[in-house]
Formats: sequence, C-alpha cells, structure tokens
Amino acid sequence: MKRKSFEGSPCSIARSLDVLGDWWNPLILRECLYGIHRFEELQRWLGVGRNILTRRLKQLVDEGFLEKRLYQETPKRYEYLLTHKGYDATKVLMALMEFGEKWQFDEHGEPIRLYDRATDNRVHTLVVDSETGDPIDTRNLYPGPGPGFPYGEEVQRERFAEYFSRRSARNNDT
Repeated sequence: MKRKSFEGSPCSIARSLDVLGDWWNPLILRECLYGIHRFEELQRWLGVGRNILTRRLKQLVDEGFLEKRLYQETPKRYEYLLTHKGYDATKVLMALMEFGEKWQFDEHGEPIRLYDRATDNRVHTLVVDSETGDPIDTRNLYPGPGPGFPYGEEVQRERFAEYFSRRSARNNDT
C-alpha cells in the first residue's frame, strides 16, 4: 500500500517525512554517515532485501540526498555518497540518536557513539538558536505563519492563534 504523499503540505516536517519518514531511508543515510557506501555493505549492515534497498537508494539519489558514483567498470558497481542535502539530513538523525541514547537504552548505555575527526572528542547533539547560540527548550516555542504558508489571514489567525495574540499584545504595548 502506498503511503500518502505530503508533497503539497504547508509543513516542513511533513514534507521532510516524505523521504525521511520511511524507516529504511534514515538507516541508509546513517550507514553512509558511518562510512558504508556500497550496495553489498549496506545490505549486510541493514539486513534489508535487495529489492527494497534498490528502491530506497534510487529515491535517495533522485531526491538529492545521495550521489551514485561508479567505482568499478566490469561489472558495473556503484557507491552511494552523502550530498550536502544528505549531510544536512544526518543532523536530524543525530538529534534522533541523542533522543534514543537518553530514552531507549538501559544502564548498559548506547551501542554506538560518534566522534569528531579533528579532535577525537565524542560529540553530543544540541539544538541551539542560530541567532543567540542558546539551547532551545521546545516547551517555550509557538508556531507562526511563514512566507510560504498558502492560506489567507482568516486561516492563519485560526491556525496560529497564539502568534497573533502575542503580536497584538506587543503592538498594544507600544
């Protein structure tokens, strides 16, 4: 059964889930981040069927997350390398990894850790505000319409009530 597409959705999360919401795609990207680039290696480490892996690799290449590069002429064999878009997607996976390390494992700890190549230090994911550099506490966030929100002001006011309420209060204070 084909999943619903979020291609036209006015939500960045929904559109991202069109590719990252399938559980094999994030795992393929993870393996590429870990240095696994060839079909046979990906199949071995993921334990996924050849037909499924073939379809997912094609999708990730078509969507621009991976680059397919020939590494052997006869027979033709390819490796799959992360693109800039793919590396950006792995930042999402690192946040998911951090969540999993905190909440999904017992006292024995997480099975895999990531280290910085330049310093050999272990890295931890922290989501920060790019303006201030401060860690983001999601309990303190609320949504507002962006320039690409496809509906008019009436729908915006309904969907983003807190945003408009705060904006109105801020305008009344000045």
